[in-house]
Amino acid sequence: MIFDVSYWTRVFKRILYVVFILLGLYIGLKLSVFYMPFLVAFIISLMVEPAIKFIMRKTNLTRRTSSIIIFVIVSLIILGTLTWLIITLFSESSSLLQGLNNYFDKAYIQFQSLISTFNYDKIHLSSEVLSVIENSTEDLLTTASNWLRGALTGLINFITSLPSIAICIGITVVALYFICVDKIYILDQIEYHLPKVWVKKIRVHLKDLIDSLGGYLKAEATLILVSFIVSLIGLYILEFSGFNVQYPLLMALFIGFVDALPILRIRNSNDSMGYFMRY
Repeated sequence: MIFDVSYWTRVFKRILYVVFILLGLYIGLKLSVFYMPFLVAFIISLMVEPAIKFIMRKTNLTRRTSSIIIFVIVSLIILGTLTWLIITLFSESSSLLQGLNNYFDKAYIQFQSLISTFNYDKIHLSSEVLSVIENSTEDLLTTASNWLRGALTGLINFITSLPSIAICIGITVVALYFICVDKIYILDQIEYHLPKVWVKKIRVHLKDLIDSLGGYLKAEATLILVSFIVSLIGLYILEFSGFNVQYPLLMALFIGFVDALPILRIRNSNDSMGYFMRY
């Protein structure tokens, strides 16, 4: 039997690549709490970079001045939006958590009413089968109620942990300022301290990553953001018009979350709004 050294060497290298990739993902997830504010700041800086260049072209201001203007505007928008989101989410989550049992009782009563009005003579269902259906429905509603109650409780606990949230937001804002204002200086320092070969490879790989993954994430983020904003505006318009629309922010977040599932190809999430409107 001939032992092909080159073949097994390639196999061993590929196995090592997979092991290192999995190890890197594991370490990256474990350390995400430390670098996540900087990653968010970097992503926001990429989004506001066209606005900075636009102001530089139209006003002939320096990059530092243009960056500070955009930074102030973006910071005010982010802080104002986060403040409103935290207050509204806490209020709606607490209210929904208090009336959760009432909503599921209404759903169970509606299901019982539907069963009572259905003509079972055509399909010849026995009383045992009907009992199994009723018990299964009750168990399903109980499981859904417990899951939703746990999710709302976790959301409220997350919102109430304001010190840690404030620290992350503060680090993100500070990192965003330095990335926007001193971007050229940061790039110069990286090129100065790293070997030129590394800098070229990093630049090529980073550009490819931004072009490929960035384009996909931009499309998905645009879809989610548009769906969330349109749903939120529509729900608040209905609420201000006198309709009984409760928890508009939570409903809009749920619709945006459904649109964030591209693997399942759920694109008609606005149809789910009719289910919530019944309550």
